[in-house]
Amino acid sequence: MKFPFAIACIWLAACGLACAGPYAPAAGQVGTTALLRTAPQIVAWADRVISYQVGTDCLPQWQDTSKALGPATSDPAHVTCLGEGGTITLGFPGFIKNGPGADFVIFENALADTFIECAFVEVSRDGVNYVRFPNHSLTPSAVNSFGSLDPTNLVGLGCKYRQPYGEPYDLADVGLSDAAYVRLVDVIGDGSAHDSDGHSIYDPYPNAQTAGFDLDAIGVINRSTWQTITVGTFAVDLINATALAHLPDGRFLLGFQGQISAQNSWSQPGRTNLNLNGVEPDPSFIAVRNATSALVGAGGGFGLNTGVHALNPTGSLQAAPLATLQNFACAYWHSPTTSREGWLIGGTNGPTGKHAVSFVSLDGSKTGLVTQELCTYSAGLAVDAGGNVFVTLYELPGSPLEFDAERVLKFSAVQVESAIAAIVSGLSAPVAKNSAASLFKFDSASSLAVDQRGRLWASGPKHSRLQVYDPANGAWQRVVPDHAPIIGATDVVYQVATFSRNGENYVSYLAQEEAGTPDTSVLYGIAPLSAVTVTETLASWQAFHFGSLPPATESAVWGALADPDRDGRSNLLEYALHTSPLIAETAPMSVSLTASRLTLAFPRDPLRTDLRYTVEGADALSGPWTELAASEVGGPTKAISTPPPTITETPAAGLIQVSVRDVFTTTSRTKRFLRLRITQPFP
Repeated sequence: MKFPFAIACIWLAACGLACAGPYAPAAGQVGTTALLRTAPQIVAWADRVISYQVGTDCLPQWQDTSKALGPATSDPAHVTCLGEGGTITLGFPGFIKNGPGADFVIFENALADTFIECAFVEVSRDGVNYVRFPNHSLTPSAVNSFGSLDPTNLVGLGCKYRQPYGEPYDLADVGLSDAAYVRLVDVIGDGSAHDSDGHSIYDPYPNAQTAGFDLDAIGVINRSTWQTITVGTFAVDLINATALAHLPDGRFLLGFQGQISAQNSWSQPGRTNLNLNGVEPDPSFIAVRNATSALVGAGGGFGLNTGVHALNPTGSLQAAPLATLQNFACAYWHSPTTSREGWLIGGTNGPTGKHAVSFVSLDGSKTGLVTQELCTYSAGLAVDAGGNVFVTLYELPGSPLEFDAERVLKFSAVQVESAIAAIVSGLSAPVAKNSAASLFKFDSASSLAVDQRGRLWASGPKHSRLQVYDPANGAWQRVVPDHAPIIGATDVVYQVATFSRNGENYVSYLAQEEAGTPDTSVLYGIAPLSAVTVTETLASWQAFHFGSLPPATESAVWGALADPDRDGRSNLLEYALHTSPLIAETAPMSVSLTASRLTLAFPRDPLRTDLRYTVEGADALSGPWTELAASEVGGPTKAISTPPPTITETPAAGLIQVSVRDVFTTTSRTKRFLRLRITQPFP
């Protein structure tokens, strides 16, 4: 923390150009690289702390890591102190990518141009291997606790600019195409640490209570949602199927042109082929139970029975099939309440050759139908952490049941366990199709996954994209990964998967030319779930709560101004405040009197970007009403009136709790009213 600085500033000013070094000068001077915290180039901010190891001489009240997240501020106390020799590692909503110019920017809390504390800046793609930015310090000798440094003698050591300015960094300087993490390592300023040229690094030393680098924020300038690598190139071969799964440590297992391989290192393209014991799979799937147990489908067989083979990802494939049945998709299943576990296979194994879900025990001794026949052809299959099973229906265009194609059904864990218990007992009690819950009709869903937030992801050959649906609120979104084009591809098809690594949750994809055209690449990409938001709309919210929306019921049931639960709030207001349109309940709004000023408090959802929340004030219920503050397209609530109202916003369980205090006191008005107005100017 930096407060006593006046004497040091005067000394440096008196020194003038005679002490200037070769690097960029202070903020506001010609040639500076400083970026203001509100610079439009900054598109995102660090959103999570990966690790924090406080150093010495830092009091607990300065160790709040949440203050390193989100936008930079102008508050010198809104920082995370590293302490002498401490470190902090931050993650981002997506990835920092190497683009034109600087790619990210670091902010500290210096109150003066010349009171600078230093930190090494390191970046990593995988969270394991870090590379340090080149850094240079030409400060010639030790600096006392409140001494001064010339910013033209420094570069690449955290932030050499006063608050609210940041120092930018370019990934090209360390040879990385992208980075997932930034790590700061405080430099103990007694000269024991050295820069990239071997020079001793000096900064104010010693310090107490708030020693070391004080991190305000890290902003992202060039961002990508996905980190993509090329994992293979199709050669001339009759086998063009691919399959994707993930090991518990996050590395992928890839089925590719008759081989099964394991990724050597997280985020790197290198992979090692596993021993298949003479089996050449046209892989329909790979499913993983744990680090030493997986299952591989040898191929769909176009209606013919083929083998599913046990695989030890650290060893080899079992040559003899665990079971023989037609297979298209598979998921490992374990009961949330008992010790039952095994494999669920999607394939055309029903009594009349139509698609159903089958169970295969881990040792292959027990097999049987979990569901009755569901559709004519096979499609996606996924299992969530609670043991619920999701199955996609598929029919060919023009068939009588085409309306069902790409629809996902949900079978509860209780239903599945009951069917598996019967199989284990030598009986048969498959669950009927009409016993499942119908969730959502995707654009294409031959590949299906469920993430740790309960959202369903799907992809397939009908469309070159991913799609995500949230059963919790009915919101859905089409997602096109931001990778470079696949050269030579005319029809790109995706597969989708989800996984966890070191407590972080991800979604991943494979992208390839559908026909496996020789010399075209296969791409693999990942994105942290925190980087993928599913924006809800009033239309999706209405469909979720009211189902089909016949025009005749609009004014009374599902329309924006309808009030079907008769609690005095229209559907539009229920949507805005995150309340149910079908249950009469107390509005999550309040009005209070603080310091003789009315304060209106309410929640808003930053993902409901089709709304405008406006707080208005008036001296009479009949008006006129004056706009005091507003939030639109999910953005922060901003003052409109002059003088401005007092606004606070606090994140809470995915929502933002907003408080707006009136500009006038109640003692200055005979009467005073505040109201919240919701409009939908952004369909």
